[in-house]
Amino acid sequence: MESMDDLLAQLKAEYEQKDAGVQPEEKPLFQEQLVDLPLTDPPTSESPTKIPDWVSNAQDRDLAHMRTEFEKKDQEDAIKQQQELEAEQKRVQQQKQREREALSQQATEWLKNLTPNSAEGLWFEEFSDSYPSKLEAAIDYLQALKETQS
Repeated sequence: MESMDDLLAQLKAEYEQKDAGVQPEEKPLFQEQLVDLPLTDPPTSESPTKIPDWVSNAQDRDLAHMRTEFEKKDQEDAIKQQQELEAEQKRVQQQKQREREALSQQATEWLKNLTPNSAEGLWFEEFSDSYPSKLEAAIDYLQALKETQS
C-alpha cells in the first residue's frame, strides 16, 4: 500500500493539473497489491487468520470499552441487589420485632391472669425454670401455641 505522503502528493498533483486545464492522468488512488503468501493448509478454527494490527487494536479498544461497561453494569446490579437484600432483611427483622412486642404484651396479660396454684400455673412454674425470666418463658409458650394452632 502506498504511503500517506505519496497519496497526498498524488492528490495535490491532480488538483494542480485540473487548475492548469491539463487532463490529469487517470491513476487510481489505491492500488491493489498482490502479496505472495506461503502455501499452507487453509485456516481452521484453531489457527485463525492474521488480522491487521489496526483492526485488532480498534477491536481491542472497543472490546475493552464494552467489557468495562458490562463490568460497571454488573457491579451496579450487584450493589442494587445487595441493597434490596439488606432492605428485605431489615423489613423482616422489623416484622419479627413487632410480632415479638405483640407477644410480649400478650404474655404479660397471660401471666397476670395465670393462677399460680392451678394445674397450668404449676406446670408453667416448672416450665419457666430453664428461662431467664417468666416473661421470656410465657412468650415462647404463647408463640408455640400460636404455631400449633395455625
